[in-house]
Amino acid sequence: MKENYESVQNGFNIMLTPLAEYIGYKLSAEYKDKWWDVVLDTLSDQRDLPYDGEYSELIDSLDIANCIRLIDRLWGSLFRDLLSQNCRGWAKELMGVRNIVSHIGSQDMEQHTAERALDNMRLIMHEIDKEAERDIKKLYKEVRTRADGQQKMSTADFSEVAQPAPESKRGELAEGSLLRKVGTAVIKKTKQTRKVSYGGKTVVYPVYRIRLDALYYNDQNDRIATWITRYETENGEGSLEGIDRDIYNMVIENFIVDSNPEAIKKTQKNIALVGQQVPGVALADGRIVDGNRRFTCLRRLQRMTTEPLYFETVIMDMDIEADKKQIKLLELAIQHGEEKKVDYDLIDYAIGTYRDVVVTKLLTVAEYAQGTNEPPAEVRKRIEIAGLISEFLDYLKMPEQYHIAREYQVYSLFQELIAPLKQLSDEDKKRLKLIAFNNVLMRSTADQRKLVRDIKKLIQSDGYNAFFDDQMKTIEKIKENYDAADIRTKDDADLFALKNQELSEELEKSMERAMQRVRSRQLKEKPIENAQKSIDLLLEIDPRFFTKLEPDEKEMLRAQLDEIVRIAARFKNMI
Repeated sequence: MKENYESVQNGFNIMLTPLAEYIGYKLSAEYKDKWWDVVLDTLSDQRDLPYDGEYSELIDSLDIANCIRLIDRLWGSLFRDLLSQNCRGWAKELMGVRNIVSHIGSQDMEQHTAERALDNMRLIMHEIDKEAERDIKKLYKEVRTRADGQQKMSTADFSEVAQPAPESKRGELAEGSLLRKVGTAVIKKTKQTRKVSYGGKTVVYPVYRIRLDALYYNDQNDRIATWITRYETENGEGSLEGIDRDIYNMVIENFIVDSNPEAIKKTQKNIALVGQQVPGVALADGRIVDGNRRFTCLRRLQRMTTEPLYFETVIMDMDIEADKKQIKLLELAIQHGEEKKVDYDLIDYAIGTYRDVVVTKLLTVAEYAQGTNEPPAEVRKRIEIAGLISEFLDYLKMPEQYHIAREYQVYSLFQELIAPLKQLSDEDKKRLKLIAFNNVLMRSTADQRKLVRDIKKLIQSDGYNAFFDDQMKTIEKIKENYDAADIRTKDDADLFALKNQELSEELEKSMERAMQRVRSRQLKEKPIENAQKSIDLLLEIDPRFFTKLEPDEKEMLRAQLDEIVRIAARFKNMI
């Protein structure tokens, strides 16, 4: 049982509402009706925030990680004058804990980490919400009470945990299985264990120390599969098939390092100091299902020493072909089960879902939702976004090159595009998709969020038809030039956009003209709107209270009514 993990998670849940409300209140007090624009600018690297909405909806959209980011990033301009100096440090520590919670897999959180996290939460809530402070204090006491019992357990109690019987459809232990090499110089059994939960059950596995050269990256992993499409685009289809395992591992390692070099440095430094803290999960053929970053860091450390290094992991006797569905459910449970990993690219996640449910039909929506512990509606929404991504790549004539969509960073754009698409006719839906695709291709705007925001305003104001017509004239020119060009890679597409800069500027000017028309119409309608508001306010006056007014109050009211009559008469004459 992950008792410490659950206690810390509960602590974050207790913090979230009062912290989000506190941040919203302070920001709106400082920046008035522009407060959410400040949030979006401050969190411009986060892709899961709405562009607008009711105040309560915007507050509800802030998760604990974004609340902590706001306190940290707006510390100098706002929160330094509102909170004690230590609050920023406590918040930074909690962000680290949040990342641990997201990566923890099936292991429980270490005792000292859980206690410090809850204490930091308590200290922050002491300054913001006393009731939340009391609730977190109770959680802290519960964690401390469990500590004594946990300290009595010895690792020797688990030293005889046996390898569970294989559940593979293949049945027998395959030739070349890592489990046949236990006790050799390649693989040694440790006294550690790891619980692995998937498919509605939890199994305790022994942990083994496996020499690095006996393991390899999983090409079926959603992220790695996306990187492989990039490599094969650059080097030819099937260029990674049948190559030496060391070369294959080096190619994938470079992708992993390039995707987040700072995270790799941090993890590598930690492993060098204290060793690998969390065991991974590997299949019996050496394929790593969980622990790519840790494996990568150990590989990099191995090149600095002549002593062999080992990856600590459980071994699951499954076959990648015979047990494909079972392995996918295992991977989902590890990577997305309780909390989606914070560094899991949303496009990789969406495309992985799309392939497993729509393309290969390996899983149903219900099975996928159960595997990731999320509502089926979220899975369907992600598939819808992935469908737009696939359409975009087809339009660029680079089908299934999903790394290109990641480089364009279109997830947020297409996520926000879903709502306006549902408001349009089939013909207008096609036109809106083409507008979105071409504006991304031509890089007509540096802020894709603003593009969608403006399109929504045009649709809401019924001013979009002229805009659509205007955009389509330019898009026809772009398509003509694009069809004539030799486009095979994203570099080719970027060069095309650069050479056709005047068409990009036409798209941008088209949007500016459309928004100017909307603003002009709003200004034109403003007098009628304000006059109606004035009438509504006058009608709210209850004449029964006139008799209760003091003489000087009556005189003031008469003067105000006379002024209203004079203003109305002047405007009427002007009309």
